[in-house]
Amino acid sequence: MIQYRLSQNFPHDSFLQVEAVIKPSKADFEVKLPEWRPGRYQLGNFSKYLRNFKVIDQNRKPLNFKKINKNTWLINSEGEECIIRYEIYTSIIDGGSTFVDEEHWYLNFINCMLYEPDEMYQVHKVQLNIPKDWAVACGLKREGKDLIAGSFYKLVDSPALAGGNLQHIEYQVKGTNFHLWFRGKVDLKNKDKILSDFRKFTALQMETMGGFESEDYHFLFQIPDEKAYHGVEHLNSTCIVLGPAKKFNTETFYNNFLGISSHELFHYWNIIRIRPEEMYPYDFDKENYFTTGYIAEGVTTYYGDLFLIRSGVKDLDWYLEELNILFKRHFENYGRFNTSVAESSWDLWLDGYEAGIPNRKVSIYVKGALIALILDLKIILETKGEKCLNNVMRKLWSDFYKKDIGYSPEDYLRTAETVIGKKLTDYSTKFITGCEPIENELKILLNKFGFEMELKLNKNLITHFFGLKINESVVVGIAPDSPAEKAFRIGDKLISINDQKFEEIEDTIQIEEDKSYNLKIFRNNNLREVTIKTEKGGFYSTYIIKENNKISATEKAMRKVWLNV
Repeated sequence: MIQYRLSQNFPHDSFLQVEAVIKPSKADFEVKLPEWRPGRYQLGNFSKYLRNFKVIDQNRKPLNFKKINKNTWLINSEGEECIIRYEIYTSIIDGGSTFVDEEHWYLNFINCMLYEPDEMYQVHKVQLNIPKDWAVACGLKREGKDLIAGSFYKLVDSPALAGGNLQHIEYQVKGTNFHLWFRGKVDLKNKDKILSDFRKFTALQMETMGGFESEDYHFLFQIPDEKAYHGVEHLNSTCIVLGPAKKFNTETFYNNFLGISSHELFHYWNIIRIRPEEMYPYDFDKENYFTTGYIAEGVTTYYGDLFLIRSGVKDLDWYLEELNILFKRHFENYGRFNTSVAESSWDLWLDGYEAGIPNRKVSIYVKGALIALILDLKIILETKGEKCLNNVMRKLWSDFYKKDIGYSPEDYLRTAETVIGKKLTDYSTKFITGCEPIENELKILLNKFGFEMELKLNKNLITHFFGLKINESVVVGIAPDSPAEKAFRIGDKLISINDQKFEEIEDTIQIEEDKSYNLKIFRNNNLREVTIKTEKGGFYSTYIIKENNKISATEKAMRKVWLNV
């Protein structure tokens, strides 16, 4: 067993003191700090937050050690026990961070716990040196305030939230206890509605997937004073950071609160257990490249909102608006013509969590959700409403997770083909590994459910006609094959248009087709003049989904299968 003791020398400080007690199985052994955390496919380089690394034996005598790379230490120990001490710097609160102060501890063990690569399946025990009156919210087994994990994998997939001012409410579904823990200035005056809505979408998710293996599940909510939106899935819990607290009981905040919670709960099945073969098991020492982010995150994004309408928590108008938001994010991204969703998944480790260079990639969340929608509608129509994407996900659960194996892209496609009863090579080639536009396929499919897609031009005339996206007078986007592409670069600052100050006319200027405009700009602190001649426009347009005026009985029946409305 590996034992950890966590403490703070000074509760107001940003440092967490860690002591790891190991009984070595050999004289020379390695310990490592993970390089990344599940749920964030990006190297975290957590060792940069570690200082004051020391090693002693059971008699408190120093032991020899050598750091052999950025996150690995080689230790020599002839004794029965080796004690490793170090400090971790904590400074931010997000879905995957560790943060400690005098009011609460927020622990994601993945970024602060050393591990032995050869002893991953040992029992790992964590002792928390915290005030006696603090509550501890965590999915791990407990012995007092000590936490017990059956392996390192379980330890680092089971975050903890501890403090003296946590609020707690709970509900039950099919014998499982679901806990909602809140840290922050949260007014739970609507807790009955919260519990009712959570119970509805939870029950439907459990019914849909047909299995839930945990006796308890924990939603760990950090509700800060400042604006925040971040969630991370875990073995039998989720960490969600959502703010600002003062807006907790507003409609917009509550909708985000429901949406992110439904999304993270569905991850209990999809990615935590139904997992790509490249991450079965996780390798915490390097990138785990995979092309199936459109399943892990895209399908989950699609289902997160879908469960809210299917369970009756939200209505049709809300759901259509959520689809319109996805449409806008997808269709205003010209990267959709350059990189497939499979390639964009592979490149998560490169720049998946930053804007990246202009028009290079797509979002696995956004395009992944839209191609999941396409597949769902295809299955419903092809099977005349007898099956849907649910059947695919249940089969992945039974054929892969239950058999303790990960899936490949080919496995996912074959599983979908088994459900739909036909080959899906064309779907895969166009929308997964290719960059074929999705709007024509969506238009055809949605029409058979009583909906239409309508082109929506960008309301900003400079964006519509020039192909420029502007933020505070600065160029942040340039549409390919646009008039702007011939004259502008990212970072240019607009000064005037036809000798009128841009900041004075930005909201009122009239731009027309087939006309020339003289613009003054600052580029690299130099004043320049450029001339643009407009064409027909249409840049950065999107689509919106609307109900058809007339809907047939067949379309109503298909819509019922899809949305339960």
